[in-house]
Amino acid sequence: MCELREKRLEQEDVYADFQKGVELLKKENDTLVKKEKVIDKALRDTEADIQAFQTEKQRKLNELHVLVTLQLHQVEHLVDEKLPADLTSSLVISNAELRQLKARTRVIQDEKKELRRKQKSLRAEHAALLKDQAIKAERVREYEARAYDVQMLKFGQVIDLEALDSVGVNKNAEELRERIRELERKQDKVVHAWSSKLKHAKGDLKLATEQSTTRLNSVASLFERQQKLEASLNKNQQATISAREPQAERQERQKLVQLVKLQAKEVEALKLEINMLRRKGGHVYSTPSETSQ
Repeated sequence: MCELREKRLEQEDVYADFQKGVELLKKENDTLVKKEKVIDKALRDTEADIQAFQTEKQRKLNELHVLVTLQLHQVEHLVDEKLPADLTSSLVISNAELRQLKARTRVIQDEKKELRRKQKSLRAEHAALLKDQAIKAERVREYEARAYDVQMLKFGQVIDLEALDSVGVNKNAEELRERIRELERKQDKVVHAWSSKLKHAKGDLKLATEQSTTRLNSVASLFERQQKLEASLNKNQQATISAREPQAERQERQKLVQLVKLQAKEVEALKLEINMLRRKGGHVYSTPSETSQ
């Protein structure tokens, strides 16, 4: 149990270090994200300024008036086979550029056809992907139902796996913590059971001690009476050694002898019971009379 607790503490320290590292990385990441946002904003502002400057420059250039000298055979802008009187709305362009623009028109038409073909292919692929997505969504729902059943069966509640992944919990450490908690619950039950047994044993010990004390007091009292009877018996015997004993005294002495024997048997029985109590673990306190014996 101590080793498991030490391992748990070590795992908690490692987990705390990981948490500190994660927090530091998060703070550093937030700082970098903020810097990136500031740089992106500055870049967008700079590009917008450049674009605005280019537009303004082109507008100013378009406002400049340029004189171009053309010969008559170079002008192909005819209206009703005549040169218009007003050429202010006309555009001057070379024949080579005009041919390039016409060729570009054909290229654009070909690109348009290719784009339509790609669009058709992409629509078919989109339909196939939607079908595949529906199948995978059904699988995901099935897996989620299985995961829910497994979690309810194993943990009794739904576990947020994304939170666990983001925290980075060590699986071995978690299993070790669960084993430690299980062992602690078992140890608590055992300690509670032994505490209850100890309480009952203390009650039994107290009762046995009281009974032993009562019997010891009885033994002391009987031993004291025995000594008195033996002293009285010896005194009577010494007084009547040479004389003839009366019948009443003889009977009384026999009664005293029988009483002494009976008390001696009671004393032996009490001693046997005291020894049994000692073997059971009870504490027996000797009386002054037993010590003198």
